[in-house]
Amino acid sequence: MDGSVRDVAALQARCKEAADFIQDEAERGTEILVAGHNDADGLSSIGIVTGGLLDLGAKFIAKSVFRLEEFIDLMGKRDGGMVILVDMGSGSIHELRKVFGDRKFVIIDHHQPEAEDIGENWIHVNPHLFGIDGESEVSAAGVAYLVMRNITPNPHIYAPIAVVGSLGDLQDRGEKRKLFGLNEEIVSDAVEGRMLKVYEDFILYGRGSKPIHQALASTQSPYLPGLSGEEASCLSLLIEAEIEVRDGDKWRTIADLTEEEKTKLYNAIVSHLVKNNQPTEVVKDLIGTVYELVNEDVSSGLRDAREYAQLLNACGKTNNSWLGVSVAMGYRSWVLEEAQRVMEQYRTILKKSLEFASKNLEQMYNIMVLRVGPEIDVRQVSSIASILSSSKLIPVDKPLIVVGQEAGVVKVSARTSSKLVMVGVNLGTVMREAASKFAGRGGGHKIAAGAEIPADRLTLFLLEVDRLIGEALSRVKTQITLDDND
Repeated sequence: MDGSVRDVAALQARCKEAADFIQDEAERGTEILVAGHNDADGLSSIGIVTGGLLDLGAKFIAKSVFRLEEFIDLMGKRDGGMVILVDMGSGSIHELRKVFGDRKFVIIDHHQPEAEDIGENWIHVNPHLFGIDGESEVSAAGVAYLVMRNITPNPHIYAPIAVVGSLGDLQDRGEKRKLFGLNEEIVSDAVEGRMLKVYEDFILYGRGSKPIHQALASTQSPYLPGLSGEEASCLSLLIEAEIEVRDGDKWRTIADLTEEEKTKLYNAIVSHLVKNNQPTEVVKDLIGTVYELVNEDVSSGLRDAREYAQLLNACGKTNNSWLGVSVAMGYRSWVLEEAQRVMEQYRTILKKSLEFASKNLEQMYNIMVLRVGPEIDVRQVSSIASILSSSKLIPVDKPLIVVGQEAGVVKVSARTSSKLVMVGVNLGTVMREAASKFAGRGGGHKIAAGAEIPADRLTLFLLEVDRLIGEALSRVKTQITLDDND
């Protein structure tokens, strides 16, 4: 599938086919169930699809879920209607087909697919099927946009939300943290529609709305040891760097800084990390491409696309997905105020979770493991994994496996470095193979993946993951030896 010839036109044709399928059912008055993952990309995807359905005047129900099993349990018993599943499903097509049979079904996803041929009345839209990398070039929200822009009369409205989803899935892996591939086409749509502005600057949370020291303390991707979550330390750093934090009675923001002051701030952060024996390469991730939603209010937390993604993620990870979907659909007023409140609470929770995580990492032969207990909500394991993997606390040559238990099921979130991906490590495959051996399910991307397994099989699962990673790395070492002998 990934080895197929890259064919953007064929993907666009599949998107049009899915759009026509959806529009036909909407015009017949069919009730449409839209469901997807509860992270920023999933909620963005649901928002785009339901926004388009609202434009059509369609009857629909929207639901986000933490696990695919939750979706099957909740929706598998419903009769009739169409199902649109976003940001999940590609890796479990055979299982879904057994449950939903011949019901009209559309999968809009970007994870590594299990199969392409899914039968009559089902349409599968996934970039991997057309030789396009769904891990880095386009997210589920991007694919949802490519489908729904064939339906809605104002498609440019949803282009910025697709950008938000891609950033929420950390696809800004181009030079200077830029989106690339199909994401660039979506960015262009948003810019041409006068919905988005793109430029280079500091990438800090609240860069245009929070005081400088709060913006620095609020930044968790990348994670800055001694600064992230520490407002007093950040304020001291600014004072020592002789950067004015106030302009009269008004707190200054990152956006207010001159180029000279930005250089001072950059150097001060580097010096802080050196003094505290922390790796300094993380600082390069603080400067990059800013994606600004120009029609959003500066104080809303939605003007910066990365902050928008964090707000959606907070809603999803705290069982407030309905707020995230509503915001992504375009609702503001009290809905946004409530989402902002959830965001602030989530950041406090996340800070405490990261403090726990940084002190409880375990090391196996080939992987790092973090087991979380009741002190961390199991819905947050993926966020913890993403932030820890960006903090440089995890060796680049060892994938990170974060596990949390809910009832009798263990939720697994895995992350690795681009260095290991380049030499052949594929976490999506590792998670799928290891989970399938222990009555679970797994999959995802090469660099970020997940699994669900019975709690009593966790030790065996971790040993198998460690073995599979070691096997992949040994193949690389063998190849290097062979190449050296040529």
